[in-house]
Amino acid sequence: MTDPTVPTRIHGRYLLQDRIALGGSAEVWRARDEELDRPVAVKLLHPHLVPDETARRRFAEEGRLAASLAHPGIVKVYDVQPDGETPALVMELIEGESLNVRLARDGPLVPTVAAGLGADVADALAEAHRHGIIHRDVKPSNILIDEDGRAHLADFGIAHSLAPAAERLTLTGTVVGTLAYLSPEQLAGDEVGPRSDLFGLGAVTFEMLTGRLPFTATSLLALAEAQAAGPPPLAGTDPALADITRACLAARAADRPPDADFVAAILRAAAMRPAGRDDVTRAIPVLAPPPPVHDAWWRRAVPVAFGATGAFVVLLLVVAMLGPGKPVEGAPANFSSSTPAPPWMQQLFADYADACGGASLDPAAIDGVSQADAEEEVAALIDECGATQSPGGDGGHGGGKDKGHGKP
Repeated sequence: MTDPTVPTRIHGRYLLQDRIALGGSAEVWRARDEELDRPVAVKLLHPHLVPDETARRRFAEEGRLAASLAHPGIVKVYDVQPDGETPALVMELIEGESLNVRLARDGPLVPTVAAGLGADVADALAEAHRHGIIHRDVKPSNILIDEDGRAHLADFGIAHSLAPAAERLTLTGTVVGTLAYLSPEQLAGDEVGPRSDLFGLGAVTFEMLTGRLPFTATSLLALAEAQAAGPPPLAGTDPALADITRACLAARAADRPPDADFVAAILRAAAMRPAGRDDVTRAIPVLAPPPPVHDAWWRRAVPVAFGATGAFVVLLLVVAMLGPGKPVEGAPANFSSSTPAPPWMQQLFADYADACGGASLDPAAIDGVSQADAEEEVAALIDECGATQSPGGDGGHGGGKDKGHGKP
């Protein structure tokens, strides 16, 4: 039933029907745009906030930022009506339910479903970030799942523009957002960036996989201490899915994945992997303790999903051979396997790098075979590499050199 305190029709064309969501600063109604004859969702600022100029300006800014984005994973904004007694945002109506409702009813989700929803949100965040917009409030109630099972990111009410001329409606040093999903830098009141949203996505993905939050505390200080201690393990979860989720929850922004596109690729691959096929998830062996995490490493690490006769293999390309006696530059300990390769395997990588001008040996070439077979295979690859380095060859980049998979 329509609340009698709210006009049935607002701004001359939007007929309010049923209230479908209620938040701290606004409520959302199912409505009909009588001028265009289509269903819409109308977000109304709470009456007690209408006289508040800052609240009205923030409300209008939400509409402006969201309307600047055109992406299937972001709820569209059709109209912004910031003036009058009923400030309103008119939005796309997503028929379905919010993720918090799904979790409250069903508990933990099937890992492939959780990965798919997370990938949808990551894609949406990537689009926002490309436009210099940080959401700052990634949480289950702001993720809407449509009838086809796809996730849509909503509510840019506290979004932050990185544009130099953007008006600041919140002050540095203040905490804005929902506590359980806030990044450490948000808790500290520091400047935020795209990786702040990745922390929120990591918390949401963790909750989808386990039915509980990664960090629980009764105070800001206790929550900050829990975050600093690092994310809890995800035992029994697909390693690639567990690792990317925990990587997003790193306490330092610099230790999180480089961008939402990267996260989306790994989550999408995990969503495609059939149940029970976790054994096909492989990580490159770490030949030496990994170096500290730097942005440059993430730029060289790209997940690739392979499909063949129904089997999907996720290979994390995180190896760049630096030559004999040098450590392989690879993933941080919280993202890839830290099990060292046996000495004979390390020697094969080094021999191949020596013979092929520093090129990286594709680990798939010797994955799961005996030492004798691996040595025979590498010898054959070295012969091929030597042939390509002869006059008229490709200058030493040979068949073992991966091409076209890295980010610029």
